[in-house]
Amino acid sequence: MRSAALLLGVLLALCVGPLVGRAAEKAAAADQTELPGIYECQGTGADGRPYRGAVIIEPDGSRFVVRWIIASELTAVGVGIREGNMLAVSFFGPDSGGVVLYRIDGQRLLGHWSAPLAEGQVFEETLTRVASPPEPSSAPQVTPSAPSRPAPRPRQPVAPSFGSSRPI
Repeated sequence: MRSAALLLGVLLALCVGPLVGRAAEKAAAADQTELPGIYECQGTGADGRPYRGAVIIEPDGSRFVVRWIIASELTAVGVGIREGNMLAVSFFGPDSGGVVLYRIDGQRLLGHWSAPLAEGQVFEETLTRVASPPEPSSAPQVTPSAPSRPAPRPRQPVAPSFGSSRPI
């Protein structure tokens, strides 16, 4: 069943992405600074129970990468495309995959989602912005250097196992 959800996500990305992507590039580029951030997530699961968590939206060129963190676990990752005040996201996780369509309403994203195993049902999810993404630092990044180790010894040629005595 996981493979069916993954296949749906891939098919959606391949079929819908090129059609929407070019039309959305200009609008998305102008709106990139408004959407990225950290959001509180509230929704209804396929089992009918409410859930809460966090969603992180980050720009990636003309698209967005969306990550859902529910019960302190990364539960799904998605790729989204913005068109005007709508954000469409194809997502997948270890247990499921599907699509969600959000209407952007100021600091909130009002969404409807479904998945292949949802038996034709559509569920609701609301994202409310709680923080903007951190500003990129202008200070140079310093990475600690790894401790030096002796260089590995070169490997000796090994004779093939089928009986030849010639080195490889």
